[in-house]
Amino acid sequence: MIMTARMREQAAGELQRADSERRGLMRSFRLLLVPLALLPLACESDLPPTEEPGQSIFTIGGLRPATLIRPTDYVAGTPIPVVILLHGYNSHSGAINRYFGISRRVNDDQFAVILPEGSKNPNGQRFWNATEYCCDFWNTDPDDAGYLNSLYEEAAAYVNTDGVYLLGHSNGGFMAYRMVCESMPELKGIVSLAGTTFYDPNRCEGATPVPVLHLHGTSDGTIWYGGGFRGSATGNIHYPGAAQTVERWAGRAGCDLDAAAELESLELVLNIPEAETHPTRYAAGCGDGIALELWTIEGGSHAPGFNADIGRGMLHWLFGN
Repeated sequence: MIMTARMREQAAGELQRADSERRGLMRSFRLLLVPLALLPLACESDLPPTEEPGQSIFTIGGLRPATLIRPTDYVAGTPIPVVILLHGYNSHSGAINRYFGISRRVNDDQFAVILPEGSKNPNGQRFWNATEYCCDFWNTDPDDAGYLNSLYEEAAAYVNTDGVYLLGHSNGGFMAYRMVCESMPELKGIVSLAGTTFYDPNRCEGATPVPVLHLHGTSDGTIWYGGGFRGSATGNIHYPGAAQTVERWAGRAGCDLDAAAELESLELVLNIPEAETHPTRYAAGCGDGIALELWTIEGGSHAPGFNADIGRGMLHWLFGN
């Protein structure tokens, strides 16, 4: 029997919920753990992102600085896309840049990348104010959506911007979805690894759909593939599962959910044998030529050990959809 994305989500959810009692209160604190794959990076002080020789690098953002990198051979006036990288909780832009290898692609793929930093909570941990689940645990309510909008606007002083794309991991993935809900001006698509959206679908009512590539491991112990929750003083705070998230946005785009296509499996993760990633594509009936894909990583963790081509694959998907 061929398992659909929804069936995988349900199976993963049942296994994870069966284990929830044993873990007890630890569930509430999982987001406070830095993914093992990123520990050597996230534990560093706020290092600048990796710079390639000859790249044109600028500091933007005023009192909350971010780095903008454009191609070394950029010709003034040439329209190019802008990619904004959104790091995970308690991480930083240098970590996600190295994890996906995005700045190395600037010259080859002719785009500009912005590397911003999340807000700092009272413990000094960086975060994005994305949803009620993740990750403004101190309720400081920074306007991170406004901040990202302003960075894209400022980028126009350095390149002729041809739309913006967001690529986020974990809390950064939540923030990418938040920007879709906010109908970010000129947003053309997002990639989210291990991050979902608001639990209440009404929070994004009326938002403009965009192409979405969602990657999620079925063995993610931090943001569960099938959805989950954390405790709070006012009760449990939930987030939707991977398939539910993508299907919700596909529905908003007018896609025929029953016509979803199961594509050929991909081999993306180094420590999992054979082709472990199973893409499900929603394109039939979608408005404005929009397509959405869920890449289910069978046995994948919160921060999978991807091969060296993952960044190129993500960018080509974004620019091609």
